[in-house]
Amino acid sequence: MFRLTSLRLLAVLCFGLTILPARSQQEEKVALQFLSFPKSIDPKPVELLLGEGKTQVVKIPTNEFSETYIVNRQAVWAVGKSETDKEGKPVFTAFGQAKALPSAKQLILLVRKGKENDEGMVVLPIDNQLSNFGGGSFLFLNAASLDVGGQLGASKFAVKPGKLTIIKPKPNTDEAKSLVDVSLFYRKEEESKPFFSSTWPTNDKARTMVFFYEDPTTGHLCLHSIRDFL
Repeated sequence: MFRLTSLRLLAVLCFGLTILPARSQQEEKVALQFLSFPKSIDPKPVELLLGEGKTQVVKIPTNEFSETYIVNRQAVWAVGKSETDKEGKPVFTAFGQAKALPSAKQLILLVRKGKENDEGMVVLPIDNQLSNFGGGSFLFLNAASLDVGGQLGASKFAVKPGKLTIIKPKPNTDEAKSLVDVSLFYRKEEESKPFFSSTWPTNDKARTMVFFYEDPTTGHLCLHSIRDFL
């Protein structure tokens, strides 16, 4: 009798051990913020897929980070819209998707391929933890098809299409404190051509994101920058 009870108890304990990790994984939360471009006066929200038949509407502003959404961790971040098929069953139409990062805080960049969301989106998750991208830093993300590079203060950088780099520059000695010179170039047919030149402020309580992309209408290389105050 004792042996039978012990075996049953052992089975219960083993069963509990097998289901605990699964529950923990299912309930693991991730903090997401969203940002979209090209610029839009009134960017329409999209739905974030959070499981079969489950979505959440999220805002995708172009001039600032969205509010923070706390959601269950997913292997893939997919955005789109919920519809009903001819048989009256719910279906999810994806505008774009990308593999999720392991980070607990992620910024999801959405690059529209046309004027409207449903023309398709490139989804680019970025680690949004301050240990990786803190105050005084500049993040350069190249969503264009051209190589882009330049000089920020005393720091030189180059960014391939689909890649990003983070730089925390030091002001030039001949510049006023908290200001840096910036010169940007792009490479076309093995030739570097100047693209942008200016002086940017730096602030240990803010971080700057700079995006390079091609205008879906004209095809011209464009720059979009946002400051996020911490």
